[in-house]
Amino acid sequence: WFDEFSQSQTDCADAQGFAAAHQNFAARRCEQLAKAVVRRRYELLALDMGAEREQHTARFAELARDAAVQLHAQHHSDDPHSGKRVSFGLIRMANIEQLVEVALALYALGAPDGVQIHLCVYHSQFPLLIRSGIERQLDQALNRRQRDAVFGLPGIRQRFDAYPQADQLFIVLGSPVTEVGRDHDYDWAVVEPSSMRSLIQLAGRIRRHREGDCQAPNLRVFDFNLRHFRAKRRD
Repeated sequence: WFDEFSQSQTDCADAQGFAAAHQNFAARRCEQLAKAVVRRRYELLALDMGAEREQHTARFAELARDAAVQLHAQHHSDDPHSGKRVSFGLIRMANIEQLVEVALALYALGAPDGVQIHLCVYHSQFPLLIRSGIERQLDQALNRRQRDAVFGLPGIRQRFDAYPQADQLFIVLGSPVTEVGRDHDYDWAVVEPSSMRSLIQLAGRIRRHREGDCQAPNLRVFDFNLRHFRAKRRD
């Protein structure tokens, strides 16, 4: 048996011996986990789409944006050079077709007064050269092991300085590719529902490189996804 805390080896002569050894290891693991600080807290978010089905994409974009702005207010960092409030968040959608439509709706929607949104669309159907370029930039920006290093990156710095708004949100609007093999650290996430395994993988990208307790939810999960309402419309 092994985990991030310890390793254990036992020669088990029968099923009962194996069960006892397994239970002992699991009990020790539970004790260690109980001492760990909580870095991620979850909140269920109602996807209230309204009766106008033609407006569902725009409505989803509005709800996702508002959730992002609220999470930014609670989980931002302060740029040491300008004092602006900055956060790096993820809006994860399950289906690329709907993701592209929502990206256009977010662009058309804009941002509230005093807020600047920097939007990056990231999914698996980009040409490989473009996708590689996106991933290279994300790998740099979302490496948070040194707390203030991101504020010195030329691409990030250029965007800070180009806009006067006090609140700067860097949002990755991504497909499930964001969960696969990426060592990224986000401040918060807004996601469509998916399998428990997928949600756990995604949660592992929130505060991935940083210690410290989290007092307010930094992961919001919609109770339905946009495709669910598309299916209802076809019915």
